[in-house]
Amino acid sequence: MVDISRAAFYASAVTGAVALIFGAGLFSARSDNAVAQAAFGVYDDAKILIEELPNLTHKRPTHFLVPARYPGKGVTVNKTPGDDLILLSGFIGDDQHAQLMRRDGTVLARWNLLPLEQLPSAGQCRNVPQTNWNSAAHNVLIDPDGSVLFAFESCGMVKLDRCGKKIWATRENTHHSPNLLADGHIVIGGSDYVEKPKQWPFTEPYWEDAIRVYDANGKLIRQRAITDLFARSGMLSALTSHSDDNPKTNGEFHLNEIEELPASLAQAFPMFTPGDLLVSIRNLNMILVTDAKMERIKWHRVGPWIRQHDPDWGTDGRITVFDNHPDGTADGTRFGGSRIIAIDPTTGETQTIFGGRKDQHFFTNQRGLHQMLGDGGMLITEANAGRAFQVDRAGRIVWQYVNRYDDKEAAWLNGAESYPPSYFKVKDWSCK
Repeated sequence: MVDISRAAFYASAVTGAVALIFGAGLFSARSDNAVAQAAFGVYDDAKILIEELPNLTHKRPTHFLVPARYPGKGVTVNKTPGDDLILLSGFIGDDQHAQLMRRDGTVLARWNLLPLEQLPSAGQCRNVPQTNWNSAAHNVLIDPDGSVLFAFESCGMVKLDRCGKKIWATRENTHHSPNLLADGHIVIGGSDYVEKPKQWPFTEPYWEDAIRVYDANGKLIRQRAITDLFARSGMLSALTSHSDDNPKTNGEFHLNEIEELPASLAQAFPMFTPGDLLVSIRNLNMILVTDAKMERIKWHRVGPWIRQHDPDWGTDGRITVFDNHPDGTADGTRFGGSRIIAIDPTTGETQTIFGGRKDQHFFTNQRGLHQMLGDGGMLITEANAGRAFQVDRAGRIVWQYVNRYDDKEAAWLNGAESYPPSYFKVKDWSCK
């Protein structure tokens, strides 16, 4: 239901802004006087406010919508024989949700993702959300008991039980996707605003990214700032790198994923140790591996990926990376769109294993996930296109979900993960 008093306030604010602009115009035709400059500033604010009205009044989730690229709605392709379950997350239907469903689209369980209700305080967010539609939740993890774990972007991490009741939430600023460690702890990226930098090259206030580890109850137990990690590793030169968006002196690095090397895969990566952490730093186009205590960087690589997400340890001794590869076009067609790249950390050899060509084109300039499957295929989340799809070993699409919002637009789909039914202890997903 729309808050009438809030809507009336927004409407009166717009009216007042327009009146001020008109008055400034009468006052002077010059654009360089103080009144006119103030009026133009108010004009910009009023324009933003007008654009935000559908979102603020819960009429239309403008921040989560994109032009639809794919036909159909929901499950549009289903050629998979398996009985595994898919956990989706994004703006699904009428709000931000996570939902567990069968391959045919039958929904077994759904969780509401509501930042203003589920976070301890909206003030902990980097950009304070005015509504539940001003902060996106990234990929959602699910435990065998049906509880779910996720983070609202640059706000905090939340855990809900099987029926959507909050178990705990962090007061520290966290962002992107959490991952589980072998000891039951949780690793995730976080940020702190540093007003007085302690060391070169940072001389002005900036947002510091950090690797944060929490216990199973959401208590912060250790962390390492990225600048500190680079300094310890003799890599301060990398911190002065610049990029076309947000130069990294006096900026943040956009840490977007941390994943532990499990003991089961350690033999495939002889240069690393179980517990080592694989880290993605988007704005440096870098992935790196640090020891479990986060004391030094053991290996790193810049590119060929651009603005990457979601590096994963592979069973064949290679690391796979979701290469967003934004190229300045709206649909990523100039240089072939997004792709999944595999790299051998021992030899440095890379291979594009999906995407980057006409018959495998997909593109999301932000976000994006991939999951390598046991049959040699992979499940890919084309986040900003509102699509998840699975390809077989030969690269043929065998399953697809289109998160359509209306006739013209699709909504963000932030994550899609496959789970075998045997993973869950839950037998009855109904909730009273």
